[in-house]
Amino acid sequence: MNIIFMRHGEATDNVKELISDREIYWSVLTEKGKETVLDSIKLLPKTIDKIYVSPFPRTIETAHFVYEKHPEAEVIIEQRLHEINNGKYSHQRNNEDLDNTRLKQIAGDYFVRFGEYGENKYDIETRLCEFLKDVYKNNFKNNTVMIVSHGSVTSYMKRILNIKTPHIKAGKIEEFDNVDFNSLFKYIKTLKNIKSKIIKERIDKINVLNINDKLKRNLIKFSKTEFNNIEISNDYFSKFLEGLNTKNLIQKTSSNFDNSIILICFYHNFENFAKKWIEHYINIGIKNFVLVDNNSEDNSTKILKEYQNKVNISFWQINEKYNYQKMCGLKQQILEHYGVGHQYLIVDDSELFIYENYEHISLENFLKKEKQKFIKSLVLEVYPDKQLYESQTENFKFVDKGTYKVTTSVPYKQCFYGGPSFRILNINKSMQKIPFISYTGNEVLINNHYYYPWNVNEKSKTSSYILDYKFLIRNNLSENNMSFYDKNISISISDIDFKYIND
Repeated sequence: MNIIFMRHGEATDNVKELISDREIYWSVLTEKGKETVLDSIKLLPKTIDKIYVSPFPRTIETAHFVYEKHPEAEVIIEQRLHEINNGKYSHQRNNEDLDNTRLKQIAGDYFVRFGEYGENKYDIETRLCEFLKDVYKNNFKNNTVMIVSHGSVTSYMKRILNIKTPHIKAGKIEEFDNVDFNSLFKYIKTLKNIKSKIIKERIDKINVLNINDKLKRNLIKFSKTEFNNIEISNDYFSKFLEGLNTKNLIQKTSSNFDNSIILICFYHNFENFAKKWIEHYINIGIKNFVLVDNNSEDNSTKILKEYQNKVNISFWQINEKYNYQKMCGLKQQILEHYGVGHQYLIVDDSELFIYENYEHISLENFLKKEKQKFIKSLVLEVYPDKQLYESQTENFKFVDKGTYKVTTSVPYKQCFYGGPSFRILNINKSMQKIPFISYTGNEVLINNHYYYPWNVNEKSKTSSYILDYKFLIRNNLSENNMSFYDKNISISISDIDFKYIND
């Protein structure tokens, strides 16, 4: 099979030196780009059987010039030929971070991503190997196939096919006769070995854990199916397992729990909120508390201990620097300690879990009415009645009403976002949690917003809110002091519409 690689001509975003990795940017050919393409296609052979084209305007425009000269060719818009996804750096200039990622990939790191949420080397090579495999299967030996794509994407394909030529220039073509596809199948085998290696490394860490068999099976299944999950890198998963396995989580006092809901909370320096926080949960009927002190240096624990005569409290301690991924593993370790068959409410020290008529109906009665094993909450960030960058002394009593949106996200299905973080600070974070679960031993609290298996998130009903009083202000607070509390926090929420979350 003969293959002709063609890179699109110079486009408008090339001139601006912007990374144009989305179709929506509509980067089209410049006049110079059109001239280069028209000069290049004069050198094309008499017959082209198929033209595979990246789905971007500049590549389709380039291919159109080819098609005008070769109308006999079959044209296929091929999604797998799209430009490399650069994550948060999309439509920005190249930078040192992207260059460092490229260097790591060249050194053999298949899983480091461009711009945090962009593609990694494994993603890119997998999609291009699958594409080239289909080219091999769906064409004859004597076919001439043209591939119109992007510079870096073309370089990846040439490496996969062991074609050693320089980086293709904009608007230029490279023709290769009788391409040997054996290199492709060797490359596919290499990718399989890389996948097997990372899965084995994860499973080896799981097998030494002292956890129930159901959880162990689910973690192994997770390792096999989600080894390249964009949300859960290998480092993330390692930190999660470290939290699940650490011996530094110590139980300081033990209390006899009854069969009602067990609340789990890790807290750090929240003495200004502790009283309101625990009284809120006592008022909705919580009797069993697992309270884990994470390096508090204030009177948080002293305040909480004043309630030991009213409710059952077991105090724990973890003297380690906060790490989000590890914290999820620590919470999972608490679930494992108290075991299956219990109902758990897992909340943060800044969060108040509320539901319709919560001031008059206990959580137990609310759950009986809902008949649900998993309850999902929409998180509402509460902020002061002031400009966010001004005084922090006013009551925290305002939430954004009706500013939340929902998108479809695989594998999680639904993803809520919005509120002041998005509206003011442009932080697009997930704004839902599943704070209440009936633990069967299967569920993996893989992050604060989703459980694995993913169908847990589908089955859970959104019928509650979490009022979050930990509003993070960009650049105003240090990493170690990322939250603030007012001494007179208001929880007046009479205008919250509970019908909204079920619409």
